[in-house]
Amino acid sequence: MPRSIPRTSSTTTVLAHFELRKVALGVHEHACIRCPVLRPDPEQMPRLEEIHANLLDRLQEAKEQGWLGEVAAIGASLAAAEQKLAAVRDLAARHTAVHLGMPDFRSSAGRLEAEQ
Repeated sequence: MPRSIPRTSSTTTVLAHFELRKVALGVHEHACIRCPVLRPDPEQMPRLEEIHANLLDRLQEAKEQGWLGEVAAIGASLAAAEQKLAAVRDLAARHTAVHLGMPDFRSSAGRLEAEQ
């Protein structure tokens, strides 16, 4: 018959540590989205929105399963994804490209045909 482990402050700390580490197998953490150096291209907005939606789904699952460490990690990734989305939206709103066409330098380069 197994002996019961006495509940001391250190065993409670160790058990709490392992409770935080419970995660679903095969879950990717989207660590890149948390990178402060990442500056996504505004054309990648649909992918960022997809990542954000995936993180919301994973957060819900982690809460339902009681994966406290995963809830904290996904929360950090979710906050970073929201920040990146806001930055991309702001960048897209400020920088609209205006096509100015190709300048014609023929007259200044001396290649203009002589008038007939």
